[in-house]
Amino acid sequence: MVLDAASPTPHPLRSLALTQVAFFVLLAWCVGIDHSRTVQVDGISFYGVDHRTVLQLGLAFVVASWGLWRAASHFVALGAPALMGLGVRAVALSLFVVFATPFDQGTLLNWTHMTAGVAMALVQGAITVALLARTRRPAAVVAFVIQLAGGLVAFASLPNWDFPYLLQGEIAYQVGFAIALVVWMLEVTVPLALQAPARTME
Repeated sequence: MVLDAASPTPHPLRSLALTQVAFFVLLAWCVGIDHSRTVQVDGISFYGVDHRTVLQLGLAFVVASWGLWRAASHFVALGAPALMGLGVRAVALSLFVVFATPFDQGTLLNWTHMTAGVAMALVQGAITVALLARTRRPAAVVAFVIQLAGGLVAFASLPNWDFPYLLQGEIAYQVGFAIALVVWMLEVTVPLALQAPARTME
């Protein structure tokens, strides 16, 4: 009798997926508390300066950062491109910078907050583009399309308060990035799982 030695859900993938789900659940909690026009204009960052949601968003960022840092280690160990691990770690660290620099506490913190946020978004976009260059899995294309659409909505919302959809754009962007990360993990774990030797029971 032949048994597959590979777990049906590789541990690195499960860990990444669970932390991403936790992040979005906590973010949804914040949205449920307040989704007013002010939040539409300020985006996710609003939840980091509102006393009703600062703990939830802080926890969401901590969970996401921890999951991303672990994922980066797995990417390196599993032979992903060298810049992949570096990029994912950069995103994990950027979350802390974004949270630690409330945009409503003066010009310096606001510019630091925006710079870290834009830099993080660029790295996230590069990771998704690199995935699309590697594979044409439908999920990879979906991730790219969602992230691109979210990015365009967020970009259009920044200079024009008559188009107050920054929150929706940012959330869509993060959803696309989360899908891309999962597909990336599948790319590096599934081939190894398929190559794993089978165990034979006498």
